[in-house]
Amino acid sequence: MIAALLLTATAWAGPADDLLAAVDTASNQGADAHLVLQIDTTETSGAPASRTLEIWQKGTEQRLVKFTEPARLAGIALLVPDGDTVYLYLPSYGRVRRIIGEARGDAFMGTDFAMEDLARLSWADEWTPELVEPDHLRLVPKEGADTSSATVDLWVRAGDHLPAKVEHHDAAGAVTRRITFDDVRAVDGRPLAHAIVVEDLTKQRTTKATVASAAFDKGIADSTFSVQELGR
Repeated sequence: MIAALLLTATAWAGPADDLLAAVDTASNQGADAHLVLQIDTTETSGAPASRTLEIWQKGTEQRLVKFTEPARLAGIALLVPDGDTVYLYLPSYGRVRRIIGEARGDAFMGTDFAMEDLARLSWADEWTPELVEPDHLRLVPKEGADTSSATVDLWVRAGDHLPAKVEHHDAAGAVTRRITFDDVRAVDGRPLAHAIVVEDLTKQRTTKATVASAAFDKGIADSTFSVQELGR
């Protein structure tokens, strides 16, 4: 899902596989990218809460997602070093834990983003698409896919292939999580959704994310995505 933030125009190919491939290609433009997100959500007490989340990505295989504020969450991170493996780092414990299976669908530290939303770099590797309408794909996980959702519906914007909406379904077909994208503006010539809303339909909660800054092609070092660097 946060992979859908890095987008540019691509020729629409039509069939389901081609359209999904176009979304993935458009989602990984540029040699690297750095985004800062302002996250507004709700504590379990019902009080509003704000967080700052930074995302670094290089190519189509490496991503680091890290809280920088508030202080009690600073340093908590998700790392994708190879396009597939997902690690969670908790600085208070000084340890790294690999996230697999349905655990990838767990909410990330009080937000309504699932860990798989933030860690996903592409769709086509783990999902088989069906074209429901010209702008609407239904995705079914491939055998062995590491996901918590039974199916996903993905609506794609015409022209730039920016996802307009993503809905995750459980085995009974109920929508468990809905993500919508809005306020599209160009950054370095790339259309970027600056407003993201995540709805947890099970918990009746909403998280709003706003892109505070974005930059591309800054020469991010490979060492940024090293497990050994997480605690430094």
